[in-house]
Amino acid sequence: MKTNLKIAFMIIFAIMISACDKDDDNAQESDMTSQGSLLTKSASEYHGSSEIHRAYPKEEAEVLATFGAIGASIMANDEQGLDDLIGFHDYAGDYGGYYFTEFNYDGNGVGHLFNGEDNEANERAFFGGNEVTHFATVGDPKVAVYYGNVANVTFISDFIVGGNQVDLLITLLFVKTDGEWKLVHEHHSPKKVEASTGSYIAVYPTAQADLSSDAQQEVLATFGAIGASIMANNEEGLDELISFHAYGKKFTEFNYDSEGNGYSFNGEENEANERAFFGGNKVTQFLPKENTLNIVVYHGNVANVTFISDFIVGGNQVDLLITLLFVKTKGEWKLVHEHHSPENLPVI
Repeated sequence: MKTNLKIAFMIIFAIMISACDKDDDNAQESDMTSQGSLLTKSASEYHGSSEIHRAYPKEEAEVLATFGAIGASIMANDEQGLDDLIGFHDYAGDYGGYYFTEFNYDGNGVGHLFNGEDNEANERAFFGGNEVTHFATVGDPKVAVYYGNVANVTFISDFIVGGNQVDLLITLLFVKTDGEWKLVHEHHSPKKVEASTGSYIAVYPTAQADLSSDAQQEVLATFGAIGASIMANNEEGLDELISFHAYGKKFTEFNYDSEGNGYSFNGEENEANERAFFGGNKVTQFLPKENTLNIVVYHGNVANVTFISDFIVGGNQVDLLITLLFVKTKGEWKLVHEHHSPENLPVI
């Protein structure tokens, strides 16, 4: 692998923007990790849980049942199954500033930001033309439910599609509406980043999404503060960056190591990686690419932020497909999940 590709992967590995839930003194017993060596606060300071960390066993079971039904619809390998699959998506939910988003790749390894219409067309074409004989996950999928009505599902796929093994890092965001769990965002990226077979052609939305609601503006301000903490390029900025995390059992991140291997990282790993990387690489630009930033707020207290990055880190251009999930607690928006993948799969 070329040296410049290794550098690019190290950047991908480290662009992990997260935040921590401070001073939340709700009387529920904490389900946060007890390891304090790498966290800004000690474990004892994290004792005392909040809504952001609360378990929802009933809702988790409902989401897993929906996930199983999605798999069954795909495994049916017929037109009815395709219709059922599409029925699990919410392409036109009334959430304010809303549109369905998906990050995925074409057959040449070029990453795209897809909307609902694209998603349906792609799924019908792909599953309509490729038999799925195995739909499973590596280990159990992780389900994080927030406020009982939004659920983030993360897993590494173990699929066989068209006779080929398909190993992906997958984020699926569900929202409960009228008693049903519906997909509102997907992010798919390879478990192992390989060479692209095609040339990269950027295709972005022609207009910026509506971000005018008060809740969207709050999230946008938090996103800006995260960028400012990174751009400070000092120890105080690093501490501030870490202070935006909501680390705990629900926190997850998908990212890559320097060899292009994808992993699911927990909060402790996220902090260690961020401190190591941003402590040694100067960030001179932290922006989303034009018209790619979207902020969707669900039920007033969970926000999904998606964008394609236009970063310069250590003098290198960094173009990533990024999903950031925020949850509101005690008046502040905190990060609970991140998914980072290359905008296009690099040529080795």
